[in-house]
Amino acid sequence: MDEMRYGTRTDSKRRWTRQGRRPKCPVKLGYEWGYLYLAVAPFSGDVFACFATHLDKDCFTHFGELFKEHLSTKQINAPKFILIGDGATAHQQKCLPKEIEWVKLPTACPELNPAERFFKELRSVLSNRIFQSKKEVEQVLKYWIKQYQKDPQKVIKLTKFSFLEYAN
Repeated sequence: MDEMRYGTRTDSKRRWTRQGRRPKCPVKLGYEWGYLYLAVAPFSGDVFACFATHLDKDCFTHFGELFKEHLSTKQINAPKFILIGDGATAHQQKCLPKEIEWVKLPTACPELNPAERFFKELRSVLSNRIFQSKKEVEQVLKYWIKQYQKDPQKVIKLTKFSFLEYAN
């Protein structure tokens, strides 16, 4: 589990151009943003996402409630569910329902978080594009998240790190 900040500011990345030509990339300096909270199940390929306005305890609590509903609609029953993620100050066990246990990753180790690999793919879709509004960015993100939800094997291939098989 993790969150990604998104917004209307253009993220310029490398582009291919003909030799001797300078690449052109339109840029918008936008200041509208939001947060995409995401939980990924590396073994089943299940993806759950919700949009929030802030990275704070209230939004994390809301995410936890929606995630619990998602698990019940998918009819996933277990006495405990484990969410792993970074140590952001908003990420606290007391913000989550009692059925969900929070496990904090070591400090400054984003490469251990499967959600970060997923975000890298989403950021590549958003790069070098101009968005007029936050809603427009959210529509693009929703579309691509749905594409991944339709293809769990792609999610598994992207997020199933070998160390997760040995974690208890």
